[in-house]
Amino acid sequence: MSARQKIPRNAFILAFVALASGLGQDLVAPALPGFLLALGAARAEIGLIDGLLNGATAAFRLISGLLSDRLRQRKLLVLAGYALSSIARPLLAFAKTFPAVAALRLADGIGKGTKDAPRDALVAEAAAEIRGRAFGFHRLVDTAGSVIGPLIASIILLYFAAGPEGYRLVFALSAIPGAIALALIIFGVREKKRAENPAKTGSRAFPAAFWIFLAATTIAMLTRANDALVLVRAADSGVPAAWLPALFGGFTLLYALMSYPIGVWSDRLGRLPFLISGWLTLAVAEAGFALFQTTASVVAIFIFYGMFYALTEGTGRAFIADLVPENSRGTAYAVFHAATGAALILGGFGIGRVWDAVSLQAAFTTTAIGSAVAALILSSLFTIPLRTNPEPGRGRISAGDPTSRRLGL
Repeated sequence: MSARQKIPRNAFILAFVALASGLGQDLVAPALPGFLLALGAARAEIGLIDGLLNGATAAFRLISGLLSDRLRQRKLLVLAGYALSSIARPLLAFAKTFPAVAALRLADGIGKGTKDAPRDALVAEAAAEIRGRAFGFHRLVDTAGSVIGPLIASIILLYFAAGPEGYRLVFALSAIPGAIALALIIFGVREKKRAENPAKTGSRAFPAAFWIFLAATTIAMLTRANDALVLVRAADSGVPAAWLPALFGGFTLLYALMSYPIGVWSDRLGRLPFLISGWLTLAVAEAGFALFQTTASVVAIFIFYGMFYALTEGTGRAFIADLVPENSRGTAYAVFHAATGAALILGGFGIGRVWDAVSLQAAFTTTAIGSAVAALILSSLFTIPLRTNPEPGRGRISAGDPTSRRLGL
């Protein structure tokens, strides 16, 4: 039945908002490590820059998620967040120092954090029975921007031989898709009216399964190398700086192509098998980064890295919506993203320090162990027979209910 349903309006439009904004974001992100290396930044500082963005994102996801449940103004927060990021990214074209880059990435992170939780809540509210499909479609379209953006960046950097003019042009061009994203939100997204006094909101409505899922993912993020460090690993293996955006685009293309079918399958087969498989896939990729040194082998490992995102990103967001009631989903996404984002800051800086002080083998062996531990913790969710039903008024569910099948029981 769910396979025949159309993607709802808000979920459809927000996917293309994410496409436009993601194109701008991924014009900037894969070019930034090379730009920072040109400024003389150390690996730990590159990890810190990415950590600042993720830290600001985490903090403001928490704030905006809580506000979106209490004020019931999800669209306004989504618009404000996208607007701030759309302003900060092109301003990198004028940055000439490490602190200036850090400040703009911090602002971008604040914008990203402000829009993420309420946007995910809007998608979840629009697609009750096909959440996996809706989030998979969102990741598919969103990630298309993450393919197009890096390819454009690579063409520009190759033309300018990865010089300062090329980096600044890449950053300036991010203003165009940012403006498109804002127009789509203003004229396309419609927010439904919600009850003025919801009976039960906040973390009191979260079941044990949500906290276990949160714990597993947070532990893994504490030992995970962020995308910037993974691209530096590719550069160390011999990938030229001008080709790093193309490599980024390649693994995100795989992520984009696989996100939608995985979302559809998770509606039918359950979320947990895909989530566990995703973290095990990342463990394999990280072990590969530690063991293999040639350029060809490191580039090939990015296939596993892309599959990790495809297996976990949309499925994880749908999983949270399955577990938590509608009037608390903004808070749930906020708590989840805040905890995992804060852990990723510490992980990015910590793994960067291990890499600088010990070796890349020690750094990526640590990350592989953390990912395997996350998969083990997630496996424990198979032993929990009952879940909180995400639909109002239906109480608790058992292993025979359709919702429990989406959970993976």
